[in-house]
Amino acid sequence: MKYYPEFETLLLEQEAGATTLLLKFLNILTRFFTENSNFSRDEQIKKIQFFYKKVTEAHPLMAIFPNLYKYIMDTFQKGDQTVPEIIEIFREALNDKIDKTVETASSLIEDGARVFSFSHSSIVRKSLVRAMQNDIIFTVHTTECRPVNEAVNLAKFLARYEIEVMLYTDSAMEKAIERCDLAMVGTDWYWKNGFVNKIGTGLVSRLCREKKIPLYVLTDSSKEMPGPPGDWSKDNHPASLILAESIPNITVFNPYFESVAFAKPGGIIINGSLHHF
Repeated sequence: MKYYPEFETLLLEQEAGATTLLLKFLNILTRFFTENSNFSRDEQIKKIQFFYKKVTEAHPLMAIFPNLYKYIMDTFQKGDQTVPEIIEIFREALNDKIDKTVETASSLIEDGARVFSFSHSSIVRKSLVRAMQNDIIFTVHTTECRPVNEAVNLAKFLARYEIEVMLYTDSAMEKAIERCDLAMVGTDWYWKNGFVNKIGTGLVSRLCREKKIPLYVLTDSSKEMPGPPGDWSKDNHPASLILAESIPNITVFNPYFESVAFAKPGGIIINGSLHHF
């Protein structure tokens, strides 16, 4: 099967968060199954399985893809709805859940607040923008998030909304956090006792706990799983992002994700509901 260029790009994407990738994936699926509506139901099931296999191979630590796959397959095999119709219902419900989380998260930001954020979560970004739209004056503190530097792009985005951003090097994370009143991060996968996010989030959590700064994990239920990921073997990304040349006796480790235990103070906001740790 010939890929769409945007699907190739999605498979190679390393900066975007889980929700952004999911929304792009939904657009790709909608386009494909709309353009190929003449496929038999058996053929459509095979194509759903094909897309699922490819996207989970590329992004194995994102819970949204197995959850979406189960939803589409269960709904498609039980009724007469088309794949685009199923996706549109899923998308509308997802956007509603995200909006509820954004509303709750933005309400935690008070005038004069100093908010620490790590990486570039779209749901955190939306929460910060919502607070600004509610006429709350606050500052955002973040670190660059090497090697992809996604937080640099977050800083640029927020600055265009005239939100003041303090951008630190990753090694200055402690200095950034100790000046803040609260911290917000997203997640790609969560369960009863913890969550998965960009590597470095574990240090954020420990520093927040040490300095008694509440850390809030912002998410929706599309990322819920019964337990942590079992296979981390593919979480080793290009060494060239760290060291351009190959040098004997130097081994580069470039993992992107880590598992973080929930810890007080703070909580997780799921579909708008705040659950304290």
